Amino acid sequence: MKTIHKKQYWKGTFTYQEGYELDNQIKEVEFTMEIEFVENSFTGISTDNESKSSFDKPAIVRGFADDDKISFVMKYPCAYFIDENGGVIIDPNSEHPDIHYLGFFEDDKLSVRGNWEMTISEQRYGYDYLEEILNGSFEMRKTA
Repeated sequence: MKTIHKKQYWKGTFTYQEGYELDNQIKEVEFTMEIEFVENSFTGISTDNESKSSFDKPAIVRGFADDDKISFVMKYPCAYFIDENGGVIIDPNSEHPDIHYLGFFEDDKLSVRGNWEMTISEQRYGYDYLEEILNGSFEMRKTA
C-alpha cells in the first residue's frame, strides 16, 4: 500500500492475553487512531476508552504499511497499569514501555487484524536475557 500525505482515521479494539488476569483477558478496549502517511510511513495519535480520561494528551503512534502488512509502535505519555479493581493507575515519573503492533490487512484493505506486545522488564544473565512480555490482539477498521 502506498499513500502520500493522506490523513486516515481508524477505529478498533484491543484485547489482553498472556500476563494478565483472566478478567482482563476477556475484555475488549475500544480505541481510535488518527494517522498521516508520507509514502509508506506514518505518524499520529491514538486514544483508548481505558486510559483516555487519565492522560492530558494522546498516545503517539509511528509506523509503516507495506503490501498486506502494517507495523507500528505506540507510546503512552507516561507509565500506567490496571489495578486489581480495574482502575487505571498513572505513574507520571516513569516512561511507558513501547507497544509493538504487527497486523495484516484483510482483502478489502480497510481492515487489519494482528497482535501487540510490550516488554515490561529485562534482566541480563551473562549473555542471556530474561524478558517479561505482555501481549494481546487487536483489530481495526479504516473509517475515513
